[in-house]
Amino acid sequence: MDTELATLAASAANALVGALTTETWERARTLLARLRRTPDTERLALELARDRELLLADPADEANRADLTAAWRLRFRRLMADDPDAARALLELVAELAPRARQSGVSFHAESHDTSRIYQSAGDMNIGRTPKP
Repeated sequence: MDTELATLAASAANALVGALTTETWERARTLLARLRRTPDTERLALELARDRELLLADPADEANRADLTAAWRLRFRRLMADDPDAARALLELVAELAPRARQSGVSFHAESHDTSRIYQSAGDMNIGRTPKP
């Protein structure tokens, strides 16, 4: 899978899991149901509700958040491999959910492999150049 699609899967997973504990979780469910376009939409709603309950039961448990994010990232990667149009829908999901996640608090999770680098920011970020005043 190409790097951009892997990054999109990670962004979508972070946005989705971040939204599950906010008032936007129902919007996340709607966006995800539109993305899947499969007969298992009801099962998907149950999975999201179960994931939300897990996060709400212990909001400080970062292991649960990390596990759910990793699981959704893998689902999104598989979905994009099976359906080329899924990337467009995931971009919409990230565009709608990520800004709201920033308003309600920021949560980052990332994994680095081999010689990769991770840059995360809740605001402006300048890499390799001096910011303009």
